[in-house]
Amino acid sequence: MSVRPIPGTLLSLLPLCSAGCGSDAADALVVFGLTTELAVGFDIERVERTTKVDGVVTRAERLSYRRGELSLPAELEVGPARDGAEVELSIAAFRDGEASPIVTRKATTRAASGRSVLLPVSLDEACCATSCAASATCAAGACVDPFIDPSALDDYDPLWIASASDACKTPSSGDPAVVIGQGRDAFASLEHGEVVPIEAGPQGGHHVWLALRVTGIRQMGSRLTVEGYFPELEFELLPFTAQITLHKAGEGGCEIDGVRFQVDRGLPVEAVRGQALDIEITLEDPNGDVGTAAQRVVISP
Repeated sequence: MSVRPIPGTLLSLLPLCSAGCGSDAADALVVFGLTTELAVGFDIERVERTTKVDGVVTRAERLSYRRGELSLPAELEVGPARDGAEVELSIAAFRDGEASPIVTRKATTRAASGRSVLLPVSLDEACCATSCAASATCAAGACVDPFIDPSALDDYDPLWIASASDACKTPSSGDPAVVIGQGRDAFASLEHGEVVPIEAGPQGGHHVWLALRVTGIRQMGSRLTVEGYFPELEFELLPFTAQITLHKAGEGGCEIDGVRFQVDRGLPVEAVRGQALDIEITLEDPNGDVGTAAQRVVISP
């Protein structure tokens, strides 16, 4: 079994054993495609998941967003397994600091000789308030049989993840769009030419706090680039880049606040006070979709 594409060290609770131990005919794979509409890092802080083959636990692990281990969508491969073996995944998602899961999900199928199948497993927001019998699981807000026959599953294609369900990028999101705002702890609108305060940083330099409102961009793993240019000084600031996680903000949109952009890198702070600054934002998600925005602000005197 292998886990992809979650970065960081995984905390394994049980030793790993190949699902096909002792079987020369073990050539079947089951890939669980894990997705969620909930915001990882905000609604979900950690996940506990267990895989079994023919009732035997093959792996149990805890993945924490805070430790850099949890990223969704992702895939979990189980196998190789013998033809007809029952392959099961149980997963529970938790908020930060809470002992009871906000949502659980179970999915089972049977290994099919010579095939690698994709079994989609979603942690649905509609299931957060739903309780099912032990023999059932919740999907899309309803209690259903967790078993899916392999004949009903598609062959595994690594491109599935490009169109997977996402907290911030949905079929109705449309083209990527970015709005530049301001704010250390929350998004606030920003008018063209608005005067913005600057703040001394803990390691020197002075910065403005930016915030973004975004649609059509994946929640996790997007690359943010912030560029700035002082037109009256004819001076271009060094760009700032970071990998970010968005959080849901209602009506299909997502936000990020607390983006710190230094405005006096290479310049004395006295030189930038009262100056117009043209800010350009580029946000590229793991699918290669790109959103851009530009805004002029004026640094406070």
